[in-house]
Amino acid sequence: MNIAVAQSARLAVSPYARRLARERSLPLETLRGSGPGGRILAADVLGFVSAGAPAASPGVAAPAAAPPVAAPRVAAFATSIALGALRDLLAALKNSGRTFDVDDVLLRAAGRMFAEIPDAAKIDDVSVALELAGRQTVFAMAPEMSLTSLRAMRLAALAGTHDEADKPAVLSLRLLPTSDIRPVVMPLLPGRAMRLAVSLDTASDHAECLLMVDAASVDEPTAATWLATLKSAIEQPLRLFV
Repeated sequence: MNIAVAQSARLAVSPYARRLARERSLPLETLRGSGPGGRILAADVLGFVSAGAPAASPGVAAPAAAPPVAAPRVAAFATSIALGALRDLLAALKNSGRTFDVDDVLLRAAGRMFAEIPDAAKIDDVSVALELAGRQTVFAMAPEMSLTSLRAMRLAALAGTHDEADKPAVLSLRLLPTSDIRPVVMPLLPGRAMRLAVSLDTASDHAECLLMVDAASVDEPTAATWLATLKSAIEQPLRLFV
C-alpha cells in the first residue's frame, strides 16, 4: 500500500473536511487539525494557507486596501400619542362645516416641529415626504400654509400618480393601517434623514409612532426632542390649527 495513502487513512478527518480537501487537491498531511484529538475539520481546510504562497516582493507595493465602509448610525424612538383631544376638536370643526382628518394634522405637525425646536434650525430643508402606495409626495412645509391648503394638497396627491421620491426632504411620513402588528424597526428611505411611521389604534384612541433617524445627519437628542414635541402638539392640538 502506498505510504501516503496509508497515513491519510489513519488521519482523523471529518467527512466534509475530507471532501473539501479532495476538491482542492490538498493533501491531508499538510493540515493541522483543530478538532478533538487533532481531528481535521472543514474550517481547517477552508482556512489553510499554503507555505508556498508567494510573498510580496520587498520592492513591490502591496495592493491598496479597500477603504472601510462606515456602518450607518441609525437610532430608533417610539411613543404613544393620545388622540382624544384631537378627535374632539375635529368633530367640533366638522359640525361647523370645516372637515379635516387626523392624517392632515399629522402631516402639519410633522413639518411644524422643525420650527419649534432650536436644534433643528441647522437642518436646511424641512420638507416632508408623504409615503403613498409605491411613491412619495413632497410637501414644502411653509409655516404660513393653512391646514385647509395642506389638506387640499394631500387629497390631490392621493388622487394622482406622480412620484417625487427623488425630491429632497428631511423626513418621510408613513401612515399605517390599523393593525395589531406594528413594525419595531424600519429602513430609512434613500435621501431621507428621518422616517416616521404612525399607526392609528381606533380601539384605544391612540397613535403608535416609530421614528427612525440617521444619527449622522440628525443627532439623537434632537430627534428625541422632535418626537416629544410632536406628541405634545397633537395631544394639545389647538396651535396646529392657527
